[in-house]
Amino acid sequence: MKQISSIAFGALLLLFSISTVCCGNNDNNGNNGQIPTPPISPTDYSYRKPTAASIRLLTYNSFYCKSNTADKTFSDAHTRQFADVIRALDADIVAIQELDSAVASRGKRYLLQQIKEATGIDYDVFFGSAASFDGGRIGCGLLVKKSIGVSRVTYVPLDGDERRMLIIAQLPKFTVMATHLDLNNSKRKASATTICNEVSHLSGPVFLLGDLNDSFRWKPEVSAFPVLSAYFSILSATDGSLPDSPGETIDYVLLHQTAASKIVKKGSTIVKRLSIDGAVKDISTVSDHYPVFVDIEVAP
Repeated sequence: MKQISSIAFGALLLLFSISTVCCGNNDNNGNNGQIPTPPISPTDYSYRKPTAASIRLLTYNSFYCKSNTADKTFSDAHTRQFADVIRALDADIVAIQELDSAVASRGKRYLLQQIKEATGIDYDVFFGSAASFDGGRIGCGLLVKKSIGVSRVTYVPLDGDERRMLIIAQLPKFTVMATHLDLNNSKRKASATTICNEVSHLSGPVFLLGDLNDSFRWKPEVSAFPVLSAYFSILSATDGSLPDSPGETIDYVLLHQTAASKIVKKGSTIVKRLSIDGAVKDISTVSDHYPVFVDIEVAP
């Protein structure tokens, strides 16, 4: 009788263990009522560069560093959160859109410089001042690690209902163009023509980074890509760069087709979750755009 009781007790214990596994509390990935999956490791979202020779090109719209939360304020905290993304990705070259300088209602800050300082990375800073706004200027910008070196920078005005700017930075091994194109279809196409004219005067590999406010998936009558694609190929991932419009991609890294054989693409990601200081964070709250990067190497 004692032996039977022991067997019965063991069976009950086993049944309890099974029910705990199958019907227990939520696991840390939100699998309610399901067999738990392993927790997400921060290393899954660290996006380390594939090789020591890799150069990371990043385009990221800052949304004026006011966050993509209910609390859309122009604060130092939101600027640091944006800069933390750049720091965690350790980008070598960063094209940033929606920047301001000396705007009265925003504390007359120089946003690009504040972002650079908050990253803690030694970047050269280039601000493409495009239009007047509230006593100051707005535009796009470019950060380049000083270890890379910039030999020449040119600023080319672009058409738009809101004036735009193209930054052309010539580096030792290639050239980077950075911009933020207009919402107006015809003026965006005109800007694309200007960009293609400018690239024809450059030698070696040329990259175009930025928020193009355009998509290769759009109809030709509204898209500037029929113009751009005559000179450039898409190098970056295209699985959706807008948190509030899943699947829509308007942020790109493009490569000029001439001398493209000198560039080896090592990978590209539109970053939606990122390990920052050991914690995995949802990047959709930082800006209304996701950061988009491409890792490349330059052939000898």
